[in-house]
Amino acid sequence: MQNQSSKFSSADVVVKTNSEFSHLKAEADVNIRKRTLQTLHSSHEAELHSMINVFTKGSYTAPHVHWVENESDTVIRKGESFIALEGEGKIVLFSETGEIDRVISMNAAEQTMVWIPAGVWHSVVCISPYFIVFENKTGPWKEGEDKLFHPLFPKEGDSSGDAFVKEWESL
Repeated sequence: MQNQSSKFSSADVVVKTNSEFSHLKAEADVNIRKRTLQTLHSSHEAELHSMINVFTKGSYTAPHVHWVENESDTVIRKGESFIALEGEGKIVLFSETGEIDRVISMNAAEQTMVWIPAGVWHSVVCISPYFIVFENKTGPWKEGEDKLFHPLFPKEGDSSGDAFVKEWESL
C-alpha cells in the first residue's frame, strides 16, 4: 500500500559506491579545510541528515559538541554516528576541561561504526591519506545552532590546530 502523505518516491533513493569517491577526494584535496562533505539528505530542514564526509591527512576538525543553546534559550541536543567507508581515522573524545578521555580507532576494513551521544566533545583525525565516513545525525541544521566549539582549542582555519593534529595522529 502506498503512503499518500509521502512526498518522496523511489526516484529519490540515493545510491553511492566507492567508485564515486574519487571526485570527493579531489574536492577535499583543494579545499582549504582539507575535507569535503556530500549531503545525501534533501535539505537543511530534513529530520535526518546523512552525509559522506571525506577527510584528508592533516585536516583539523576543532573539538566540538552538539549540545547548543540557541537565541531563544532552547537547548538543541544531537548525537551523531560515523561508519568508516574508506581508510583509517580516529575519533578523539574530550572532557569539559579539554583532556583526552578516549581515542577510538576507525578502519574501513573492519567496518568500524561509532555512535557519539549528544554532549560529548569530539574531533575526527585522518590517519590514512583519506578517511571517508558515512555520517548521520538529526536535523534540522541551522548555522550557529548545530555545534559549539571547545573554547580551549584553536578555531578551524587557525594554523595552530596543526600541532594538535600531529599529536592526535600519534595517539
